[in-house]
Amino acid sequence: MKQEKFQFKDIVWKDFSLIVILIVSMFIFSNASIVYSTFYLGERSESSDMLLSSLAQLLAYVVTIFCFYFLHWHDFETRFKANVYYLKRHVFFLLMIFITMFICSYGYNVGVQYLPGDLGFDETQNERELNILFQNPEFLPFTFLLVVVAAAFVEEIVFRHLLIGELGKKFNFKVMGVISAVLFSLMHVTGAESPLEFGSYFILAIGLVYAYLKSGRKLISSLSLHMLNNLISFILTIYTLN
Repeated sequence: MKQEKFQFKDIVWKDFSLIVILIVSMFIFSNASIVYSTFYLGERSESSDMLLSSLAQLLAYVVTIFCFYFLHWHDFETRFKANVYYLKRHVFFLLMIFITMFICSYGYNVGVQYLPGDLGFDETQNERELNILFQNPEFLPFTFLLVVVAAAFVEEIVFRHLLIGELGKKFNFKVMGVISAVLFSLMHVTGAESPLEFGSYFILAIGLVYAYLKSGRKLISSLSLHMLNNLISFILTIYTLN
C-alpha cells in the first residue's frame, strides 16, 4: 500500500492553539483559586489547597475541550460518527489491548514493590496526590469528572492528536508515537520518588499509542482505553480507601 505523503501545510496548526489555551486557562483559574482561598477560606490546609487546585485544573480542561470542539465544529459530527463506528466494530480488539495493558501494568507494579531502597514503591507520587481528592466523599462527582473524563480527554488531544496525529505527518507517525509515550510518562512522574514510577505510565502509554496508530489515528480508540483505565483506577481507589 502506498503511504500517504504529507506537507507542513497539511498539519492543522490551529489545533496547537489548544496548548496555549490550556496553559492560559490554568494560569487564570489557578490564580483565581489562590485569591479565593486567601480572602474567603481563612486558614488553609493541604486538602483545601489540593481541592482548589484540582477545581482550577478541571475548569481549564473544560475550556480546552470546548475550544477543541469549536475548532472542528464544521466537521465534528462526521468525525464523531466515524469514530463511533470504529469503536463499535473494534470493541473486542480494544478490550484485548486493555487487558494486555492491565496485566502488564499489574505485574510491573507488583514486582517493583519488592525492590530495595528507593527503587521500590506501592503507589506512584501522582496517585498519592490524587488520593487526597478521594478523602472527601462529597467531592467524588467532581473527582470523577476530572480524573475519568476531562484529564483523559485533554491528555489524548495533546499526546495523541497533536503529537502523533498532526506532527507525525512530517516527522513520522511511529517516531512521534515513541516521543508521545515518553513525554506522557514523564508528565506523570515530575514528583516521583522512584525512577521506576516511569514504567507504570509508560506501559499505559504504549497501549494508548498502539491503539491510536492501529485505528488509523482515530482519537476514540486511545480515548476509550484511557477513560476505561482511569475509571477502573477510580473504582479501585474508592474501594481501597473505604
